[in-house]
Amino acid sequence: MNQPVPTPLNILVAGIYWSGSGAVVDYLKGHPECWVPKGEFTDFKRQGRLGTMLESDTVDQALNLARRTWLETALGKLPAAWWKQRRAAAPNGLPLKDQVFHHQLKLNYLKQYRQQLVRSGQPGDATIWNQWLRAVGQNIAGNRKAVVWNQPIWVGKHEHTWPGVFEPYRLIVVHRNPEDQFAEVVRQGKIGKRKSDPAFDDSETDDVAYVLKGIANKYEALAELHQLLPEGRLLSVNFEAFVQDHDRQASRICQFLGLDQKQLEGAPFKAHESARNIGIGQTEAIQKTLSGYRPLVDRLRELRASLPG
Repeated sequence: MNQPVPTPLNILVAGIYWSGSGAVVDYLKGHPECWVPKGEFTDFKRQGRLGTMLESDTVDQALNLARRTWLETALGKLPAAWWKQRRAAAPNGLPLKDQVFHHQLKLNYLKQYRQQLVRSGQPGDATIWNQWLRAVGQNIAGNRKAVVWNQPIWVGKHEHTWPGVFEPYRLIVVHRNPEDQFAEVVRQGKIGKRKSDPAFDDSETDDVAYVLKGIANKYEALAELHQLLPEGRLLSVNFEAFVQDHDRQASRICQFLGLDQKQLEGAPFKAHESARNIGIGQTEAIQKTLSGYRPLVDRLRELRASLPG
């Protein structure tokens, strides 16, 4: 008799905008009990996708979003996935957005969600979408205990909705020295570019203040999450500590996740390489840019220092 496939733990790794969460993702890529899909996972958080659907004000609004997503998936994403999968040497290694099974599952669960809406009239019932995510995880995890989702949520958005979709879950949020963080935003060429993340206020016309105020909003939302989520579900990770005191911090993370502290041979995370990103905000150029924004930078330091752990 076939045994049922166990539901893997959903490990959600989020950052506070270029705060170093990629280092934790790389560490978990090297863990033998974790599977990390390629790329960021945006099926839930983006405007008009699952989070928006589940928070619809009316049944008609949710139905319209579900129909639109169904058409987008069936007519756009699924044919493209078929094409990419035929050309790939290792189809299972493609990002989820390029895998046929992922879009086929989504179409199936979109149909079920629409039927649920007609029956119950409850847009916010996440049962169907929790079943969908469990099915995705079981498909990709194999015999591993956990799936690691990279940037699946926005800190400060959908906080009453996403836990029901991702259960069973553990959330890790990475934070970083604000000057280094700002320097990373500059290095990535993101200054002057607007974000879809709702923590960032598009009415702010000063590009530097736009970034710093948005990060402050995310810190405040993270502090609220620590109060909102059940104990043992959220871990804040200090990027510098994770890199400089790696063994101790890796042990802390694995204990939080209920995993043994292990790494495969050839694992991608290298603490000495990540350490090169510490102190990048101390250059003359970054310090000059931030000189007129010291109250905002100091506020970020205070918010960071107040986080648990």
